[in-house]
Amino acid sequence: MNGFSEPYSKPPIAFPASHEQLNSLLSRYHQLLKSSHEAKEKQKLLGQTQNFRMLGDVKLAVRDPNEADRLAIERILHQVSEQHKKFRHEEDLLFEELKQDIKKQQGNQKPDIDVLKQQIVGLQLLSTDLDLPPDLQTAYLQSLETNPNAESETIDSQALIEALSDPACFSGDFVRRARALGAIGNDYSHQSSLSDSSKLHFEKVVANKLANRIRELESLPSNLGTFHEGSSELDDSLKINALVELKALRVLSKQKQLRRAIVLTDVSSAQTEHAELKDVPLTLSAQRALRVRPKIVQPQPHLLASKLKTRQLLEAKKREHLLHVEKVRGILDAVEEINARKERHWTHRNHIARNVHTYHSNTEKDESKKLEKTARQRLQALKSNDEEAYMKLLDQTKDHRITHLLKQTNSFLDSLAHAVKAQQSGDPEPQEQNPDEVREKIDYYQVAHSIKEEIKEQPKMLVGGQLKEYQLKGLQWMVSLYNNKLNGILADEMGLGKTIQSISLISYLIEKKGEDKFLVIVPLSTITNWTLEFEKWAPSIKVIVYKGSQLQRKNLQWEVRSGNFQVLLTTYEFIIRERPLLAKVNYSHMIIDEGHRMKNTESKLSVTLKTYYKTKNRLILTGTPLQNNLPELWALLNFVLPRIFNSVKSFDEWFNTPFANTGTSEKIELTEEESLLVIRRLHKVLRPFLLRRLKKDVEKDLPDKVEKVLKCNLSGLQYILYQQMLKHNALFVGAEVGSAKSGIKGLNNKIMQLRKICNHPFVFEEVEDVLNPSRMTNNSIWRSSGKFELLDRVLPKFKASGHRVLLFFQMTSVMDIMEDFLRLRNMKYLRLDGATKAEDRQEMLKLFNAPGSEYFCFLLSTRAGGLGLNLQSADTVIIFDTDWNPHQDLQAQDRAHRIGQKNEVRILRLITNESVEEVILERAHQKLDIDGKVIQAGKFDNKSTAEEQEEFLKRLLEAESDGENKEDNSALDDEELNEILARSEDEKDLFLQIDNERILRDKVESRKPDGYKTRLMNTKELPSIFTEDISHHFEKNPKDLTRTRERKRVKYDDGLTEEQWLMAMDDDDDSVEAAIARKEARAERKRRKREAGDDTLDDDMEDIEEEEPSRTKSSTINDEDLVPQCTGVLDEITALVAEDGHSVHEVFEKLPPRKLYPDYYKIIKKPISLKQIRKGLQNDEFDSFEAFLDALKLMCSNAKTYNEEGSWVWNDADAVEEVISNHK
Repeated sequence: MNGFSEPYSKPPIAFPASHEQLNSLLSRYHQLLKSSHEAKEKQKLLGQTQNFRMLGDVKLAVRDPNEADRLAIERILHQVSEQHKKFRHEEDLLFEELKQDIKKQQGNQKPDIDVLKQQIVGLQLLSTDLDLPPDLQTAYLQSLETNPNAESETIDSQALIEALSDPACFSGDFVRRARALGAIGNDYSHQSSLSDSSKLHFEKVVANKLANRIRELESLPSNLGTFHEGSSELDDSLKINALVELKALRVLSKQKQLRRAIVLTDVSSAQTEHAELKDVPLTLSAQRALRVRPKIVQPQPHLLASKLKTRQLLEAKKREHLLHVEKVRGILDAVEEINARKERHWTHRNHIARNVHTYHSNTEKDESKKLEKTARQRLQALKSNDEEAYMKLLDQTKDHRITHLLKQTNSFLDSLAHAVKAQQSGDPEPQEQNPDEVREKIDYYQVAHSIKEEIKEQPKMLVGGQLKEYQLKGLQWMVSLYNNKLNGILADEMGLGKTIQSISLISYLIEKKGEDKFLVIVPLSTITNWTLEFEKWAPSIKVIVYKGSQLQRKNLQWEVRSGNFQVLLTTYEFIIRERPLLAKVNYSHMIIDEGHRMKNTESKLSVTLKTYYKTKNRLILTGTPLQNNLPELWALLNFVLPRIFNSVKSFDEWFNTPFANTGTSEKIELTEEESLLVIRRLHKVLRPFLLRRLKKDVEKDLPDKVEKVLKCNLSGLQYILYQQMLKHNALFVGAEVGSAKSGIKGLNNKIMQLRKICNHPFVFEEVEDVLNPSRMTNNSIWRSSGKFELLDRVLPKFKASGHRVLLFFQMTSVMDIMEDFLRLRNMKYLRLDGATKAEDRQEMLKLFNAPGSEYFCFLLSTRAGGLGLNLQSADTVIIFDTDWNPHQDLQAQDRAHRIGQKNEVRILRLITNESVEEVILERAHQKLDIDGKVIQAGKFDNKSTAEEQEEFLKRLLEAESDGENKEDNSALDDEELNEILARSEDEKDLFLQIDNERILRDKVESRKPDGYKTRLMNTKELPSIFTEDISHHFEKNPKDLTRTRERKRVKYDDGLTEEQWLMAMDDDDDSVEAAIARKEARAERKRRKREAGDDTLDDDMEDIEEEEPSRTKSSTINDEDLVPQCTGVLDEITALVAEDGHSVHEVFEKLPPRKLYPDYYKIIKKPISLKQIRKGLQNDEFDSFEAFLDALKLMCSNAKTYNEEGSWVWNDADAVEEVISNHK
């Protein structure tokens, strides 16, 4: 086989054993022959087009794929032909032998063909029960006379001849003829007396035989004929003879009528025309009767005249009516002709109008297409930064809006260029008269950074490590700002080392430029980190850390006055408090960390720095240059470049509402092209003064950061409290505990209360007093909150797999509850919030980041712990509740996702289903979109007003709980949760093992008398004061409606500014609580003075009526055997296999995709799948086994409703219903 394996061979074609098999083989051969012809045609075509292209040395050709089968069939047909020839030869030999035998027997006699034909005709007549014609009988007689020995065996020929020769044989006496022919015996007796009745019977017999013969001829096939082997055509003589006989029999009745008519005519005419009869007296009397015409009988002849007159009158009226009808018809025809002429006229006019309209429409479409094409070309040129091509295309189209926009932005860019030069030189330069010619060729970055200095290595004073390439680029950019007498904003993403880059700038300026006296202003929370970074990276720089108590600061004042320092590191509050001392120094450079706090240009810090502190250069460090709107970005630019960005109004008009001054009252929105044009111009403005790099762009080796949202369900207690707050804006915990807890009846108050309920109901102490009067930490601490229940499943997995967690909170009261929970689960933790002192903060960081640290979890408040902390030893961040400002959460995430992180960082954000938290997350994403547009893609319209935002929030707060059938809104089960948490397959197996152990513990707990049945607390477990109808408690007394209510004031922040809060934190003799009390006392005194003598106004907002969302969680199941029983039914369904081998349960596992089957969700009102049923079983949503079976029945009913009867899905549903019926 030449080294190749033998290919798969088809079974051989069998030799045909019957006529049917031979026909089948011939049909198959015709098909193969047709395909072979097609292959040959393709081969000819291929040869004509490319003359057999060469691949190596092999010619390409189209081969017949069925050539082997065709050749095999041809061989078999050849064998059949050979066998047929052999058979014909043998048959010819046999006939030849027969002929020889016949010749031997007959000698030289030849058969009489005519006699044979007559015999065949006679046999056919006799087979149809017909008599032989006389001529045929005579022919038979003659043949018997010539060959007397032919019938000697059966009939006596001589007797037959005598019998046939007897004339009585043709008389119609059939008995005699039959006896003469020997057909019947002599003993047969028949009396042939023919009476009238027997003649009638004879006529009926003849008529019946004629009718039978007609039916027989009519039933003959239409292709009747004689086949001759030597001729390809059929002989139609039999068919013609049969038709002749049929037509002859059909005309028998007409022949009788004709014969009767001829006989009557001849008889009647014979009386007058026959010579022998016309003169006979008998016939003469008959002739007179023949010539007499019958008399016409006229009834009532005297009325004939009146009848004729009446007839004439009727005929005249008829003629008159016909004339009138003809006249009316003519009028109608004329009207129809006029109408038709008008219709043709209007049709012609409409046709012309349509043609004109079509012409103008086509012309408009062509012009529109040209404009769209030009607009696309302009947009493409704008996207590719080809401004020269863009301006040429713009000149062709003459777009007034874009021209106006260009004028607006160009005027700002012109003023910007001159302001940059003025900033660099110190004196304003005169503007050119016609700057349009060179404007588009100006590179504003080159204008700002005209003096270039390349930095290839870091300063020698920087000894703490090696700067990365992007950090060296940042240093070069900051040095370029210094050389060009400009200021700027370093806005690198959090975690890219803005502190290190700032220290490298200070080192470079001291080492290369001989500069001295740097002022570094940082938040109190980051001052410790700055101190450590200076000690690590630049220990040779003389740094004064100006903070601490009054005595500590007093010891540093002499060094400040004497100028015995190179860097003065201090906080925001001391910049204000110690202004008389610190502002006396002329600083070379001012660096402000977390500069987004300068977003308010009217704040005391901004005014103090701009008014009293003298410095040559300013640099702002911020990871979030824009948090809310465009004026905040302008505030930062105005602080660092006051001469360039001197008007927030013009800045906002140019880049936020460029069409506001066009003379129209309505607000004109920007198109995509206009938006992109504004973005390009805004980037031109920002590029020289703002440097922002993202981690994904510069730090390729930094591990990924994956953020996931974990949805949590409300517990029964949370649901009750949530509904009370939505309906009544208050909580009712029973008269024995206290009155209803309600705050200010405003939307913001309601949102705060709802957030508290979503976090944990024990935030309200009255609620905990009802459920847990002893205040001992038990399982209710996690069963009463959906988020705590989820963390009870998540945290043990992270601890077992060696991951360390950062937990960020908005509320310190929730942090207190979390501490109790962690102590219950024996998890070591650290806590840092606004009350933690700076010294303690640093110590906590060391404890947590220490190698082999025993602390698994770090609890932090988002505001206090989200800045200036390096916690890269943790690789998991859990955001317990979302901040309204998304940048706060981003800063919190970057405590772990920063340089030095080796593991993938997993961000988990806890969100309660169908609650206010979803609204907060939505708003946070909207704010992030603003930042993405301005800093990375441009910002051009901030359209939403306060009223629109309030309406949007109100709409989302309405409880539309339609999530019973929504899988994506339900809480995650263990399998889905493990998919999110696990970073490897080994961890997934470990998490599964932990789940199984927890499920086993829960089952053991459920068997205890006081144990819990479900993980989340349900409404059945709650005291009656939570489940009763409390509407009557909130009904107002009519007498009270006329009174003025004293409003209880509730504050949800400390009321302190950042400076006041930081001062209280830093002062050892003061505390945050005391500062808050002093601030509230002062505010209360001011309020009383302001309201003295005035009537108290009740300006409460009306309660917003909310619909009560339906509970997605069912009641608790008390039957311990329910889950195993239901699981057994599901196992039976899973084991079902259809006849064709497919698993029955596969089609019911998941709901059909909405994109592929949108009509399914229109037809089926309550979709359900096995996956949902299993999840409901795990979450104890079935209160009985019947409810479980009803869910399965609903699933089968849905399948039968959507699919046709008899389909495979219908059959699978029948199989599942059979399993269900077995368990009833």
